[in-house]
Amino acid sequence: MKLIEVITAHYLAAYKEKDTIAKSALSGLKAKIQEIEKAKHAGPLTDEIVLKAVIAAVKSRNQSIAEYEKAGRTDLVDAEKAELRVIERYLPAQLNPEGLRSAVLEVLASLPEGPSQKRTGMAIGVMNKKFAGQFENANLQELLKELA
Repeated sequence: MKLIEVITAHYLAAYKEKDTIAKSALSGLKAKIQEIEKAKHAGPLTDEIVLKAVIAAVKSRNQSIAEYEKAGRTDLVDAEKAELRVIERYLPAQLNPEGLRSAVLEVLASLPEGPSQKRTGMAIGVMNKKFAGQFENANLQELLKELA
């Protein structure tokens, strides 16, 4: 079953069960997917495109949570966190620190030697393609600074 079909099925189930948190989160996610589909893609949706939308939604929610915390709006923080938990179910399993380190070492070994900044950029590109959604970009950048 494709990721978009899973999300749609869960949205319909949340709608029928009157689960307002899941319905709201999945509605927003479906809207983001439709926006990407109309803007960038004319053919059928692939799991890769849907995953990009999920990653964007998670990033957006995390930014909103940070802003709401700065403003002291705990009610909105709680609501965003609840919706974030719903959306995160559609991300692939996250790499643990050791797994991320070994993946980065593998990628760095496959890259040609060169200036460290250029090599770091290439490593980020390869990691984002090969392990999309499986790590936090901040963790990757920190690890690349340490290793490169």
